[in-house]
Amino acid sequence: MRSRVLTAVLACLVLATFVLPSSGEENASEEELDRVTDLMRMGRLDEALQVLQAFQATHPDHLRSWLVRGLILAYSDRFDEGLTEVRDRLAVDPRDVGALAYEVGLRVGHGEAGTARNISEQLVRLLPDSADAWDIHGGVLSLQDDAGIRTEAIAALDRAIAIDPHHVDALINRGEQAMPTDPAEAERYLRRAVDARPGSTDANEALTTLLVSQNRTAEALEVYDRWLRERPLSTLALTGKAVLLADQGRYEDALWLVENVLRNEPDHREALYLKGALLLDLRRPQEAVDVLNTLLELDPNDQEAEALRREAALAVQATIQGTPANHTPQVPTTTQSPLPAGVGMVALLFALLLGSRR
Repeated sequence: MRSRVLTAVLACLVLATFVLPSSGEENASEEELDRVTDLMRMGRLDEALQVLQAFQATHPDHLRSWLVRGLILAYSDRFDEGLTEVRDRLAVDPRDVGALAYEVGLRVGHGEAGTARNISEQLVRLLPDSADAWDIHGGVLSLQDDAGIRTEAIAALDRAIAIDPHHVDALINRGEQAMPTDPAEAERYLRRAVDARPGSTDANEALTTLLVSQNRTAEALEVYDRWLRERPLSTLALTGKAVLLADQGRYEDALWLVENVLRNEPDHREALYLKGALLLDLRRPQEAVDVLNTLLELDPNDQEAEALRREAALAVQATIQGTPANHTPQVPTTTQSPLPAGVGMVALLFALLLGSRR
């Protein structure tokens, strides 16, 4: 079965997580931006842009929001439109840091890591005391596969954390930099990120990914439970926990979680697929067929859903004929892959965009 989040998506999402948790208002603004990146993970880019534009109407100087905007436009095939806007702004004010962050997002999303690096260097020159600027720069450097540049990336992320020890995005990216050589250190950074903002999608996703990759399912479930206490309607937390429960054979509990997702988002394709798989695992093949029919109405080209529907239909026929159906449980043992080494914040946010199953 396809995974809930592409490895690439995980490789790019973290860039969306900076936080200054000194006030309730700031935390609330970060939760708003979390909604944008959640939508990006689900591939709902038009809706993500609408939510982001509303956010920027009240937070016009939020540096990372401009980076996110650039990523959305690049992945929506609107790179030229975004670049024109950037150039118009920089023609008026060459020191417009929001425009520079916007261009970083555009260039990263367009596959121009070298150009993005040059622009992020301008950001840290203009904002030498900004944790956000250093985090963006470190994330861009992390996209380049070079040992020397990796050292620069770590230094930039350490600078961000020194400025703001609770900077969620920098903590996540710093953890990923530590992953290849010191997983225990990586975990410490990721847990600090979760502690800094317990409801953060990026921080919780990164930590559960690490724990699942180490077969520490019980601890991963504890993280999901804490995440859901903060954000009871988080689609990613609900579906992630459901897959882990299903891996333990707790199909009814997993189905209850998935149905909670579909109560709020009845057309959520991944949840529909997961529900169909769980119903088949529960020997309820006709219900599985009905659910998968709904999914295929939304996406007639979904080959995996079609294959699962065929299997469910065969199980229905076998039940009618009184013969045993040959069925192997469809729910994957995990939905997450080990965190990619050396991929930083910028990588983590722009890969979010394709967040679905493969």
